[in-house]
Amino acid sequence: MANFSDYMIQHILYIKSVEKSIKHNTVFTHKKPTECAFGKMFYHDIKPNIDRYSEAKRSLIEEMEKIHTKFHESAQHIHPEDPNMEQSQQDAWYYSSRLINMLDKLEKMKD
Repeated sequence: MANFSDYMIQHILYIKSVEKSIKHNTVFTHKKPTECAFGKMFYHDIKPNIDRYSEAKRSLIEEMEKIHTKFHESAQHIHPEDPNMEQSQQDAWYYSSRLINMLDKLEKMKD
C-alpha cells in the first residue's frame, strides 16, 4: 500500500518551488496534475490499485484527487503577469492545506 507521507513530501517540494518563484518574481513552469511528482506517483501506484483500499480510504483518495486537481487549476495562475495572481495564490494555498490534511488522515487510517 502507499506511503502517503511520500506524497506529502512531493507536494511540499512543489509548493516550495512555487513560493521561490513568487519571492523572486520569476515565472514558475507549472505542471498538470498528472505531470508533477505527486501526480506521477498517484496515477502509477494508487489510482490503478484503488480497489485494494477500504471503502473509507477509497472515498478519501477520490476526494484527494479532486483537491489535487483544484490545487493545480489555481496554481497555474500564479504568475507575475496574472492580474488575479493574489487570489489564485490564496486558492492554491487553501487547496494545498486541504490536500496535506487529507494525506495525513490517509497515512493514519487503517486499511
